[in-house]
Amino acid sequence: MSEFKRHRLANLYEISSGISTTKDQAGHGAPFVAFKDIYNNYFIPDCLTELMDTTPEQQEKFSVREGDVFLTRTSETLDELAMSSVALQDHPNATFSGFAKRLRPRDPSNPYPRFMGFFLRSEYFRRIINSVTTMTTRASFNEAIFSHVEVDLPDLDSQVQIGDLLYSIEQQIELNNQVNDNLSELATVA
Repeated sequence: MSEFKRHRLANLYEISSGISTTKDQAGHGAPFVAFKDIYNNYFIPDCLTELMDTTPEQQEKFSVREGDVFLTRTSETLDELAMSSVALQDHPNATFSGFAKRLRPRDPSNPYPRFMGFFLRSEYFRRIINSVTTMTTRASFNEAIFSHVEVDLPDLDSQVQIGDLLYSIEQQIELNNQVNDNLSELATVA
């Protein structure tokens, strides 16, 4: 295993805010990464079920590309602030919620997206977020906080090994859960 090296997130990623939308835009149009997609998943789902009516210009500005990290930008509690989800593929024409921040890798090959999906949900990262944010009425993750966040990461080869191992375990857990759900359905029908 390699030694860990300290990085400022701002040196690894560019940060940007999500799209501001209206109720009239919701429910039709192009794919949309909603707050719940980020909050509930380590990785952005392959199939986005939410839709938002957006222009080609908005789709370019608020795009969703492989390696992008999405963080929830506001919460009623510190524990729920900056919950992450990582895109493992490009989502053509998709945009993302104004309740999120997008971190786009400055170098698409580093850090490794599968590793970051687990790393940014770790207790280690949660402690970092809690140490750099304060709570007023609501907790908020912004560019000023982002510029101060430093993390210790292994070298890229180690990130790939760790990320791929954890990802394969996660995929197996999902498959087992689906099998269990199907067996439960069959048991109730029989």
